[in-house]
Amino acid sequence: MVYLAIVLMGALPYYMLVKSSKPKNALIIFSISAIGFLIYSLFPYLPKSSYNILLELTAFATSLLTFYLSYKTTNLTKLSYYFLFLNAVSMFVLPNHLFSVYYLSVLGASFLLYTISIKYIEIFESANFYNVKGLALKSPKLALILRLTLMALGLYPPFSNFFSLFLGVLKERAGTLNYIIFGWIFFANFFMAFRIMKNTIFGAPNENIVYKDISGKTAIAMTFLLLVLAVIGFSNLLEALSW
Repeated sequence: MVYLAIVLMGALPYYMLVKSSKPKNALIIFSISAIGFLIYSLFPYLPKSSYNILLELTAFATSLLTFYLSYKTTNLTKLSYYFLFLNAVSMFVLPNHLFSVYYLSVLGASFLLYTISIKYIEIFESANFYNVKGLALKSPKLALILRLTLMALGLYPPFSNFFSLFLGVLKERAGTLNYIIFGWIFFANFFMAFRIMKNTIFGAPNENIVYKDISGKTAIAMTFLLLVLAVIGFSNLLEALSW
């Protein structure tokens, strides 16, 4: 069962079969990944096997492919689930409890980015972020939520994504391949998040676009999820300081 969980969470690029910017298809991919995580939570033990290294290399290759695809798109809906598949390889380099916290945090932040992409479609009639510049000036609440979400996905403190991975680096006596994967996860997540942030939050607003902001209730709901990620991150920090 644990091997099935690994595949569902993204060790293999099955998302290529339903590759789409449509929110409905993206939601299917989120659901499959969440089911994979649930299976992993029930059967977390990964038996020692010569197949593990092959699966780890496959997951790493999938992560590389996902990063390449993320660079080729400016669609927030696609990018929301690309973050899931980029990070699935972390299963092989993090202890079980830290991976559970890390991947659940990635799921939460990625789903928040997916929700933001829905708001983009409602406001700008497209989830394409490239032409929507100067968001901080025209839609401050949406810009703030997007920025904080990207900070969580980009492995900035104080969010749990950063501290879970950081604790994993400190705790694991990893080999060369695992340290390469750790470095890759930090770099790829930061680059993907920063690219979106740089292109949409700052700069001069596009005069050809009618800007609207999200409602206060929507902003509060999204902020609550970000606060949960920050609180989990703070607990991870306390764990690190207690050593």
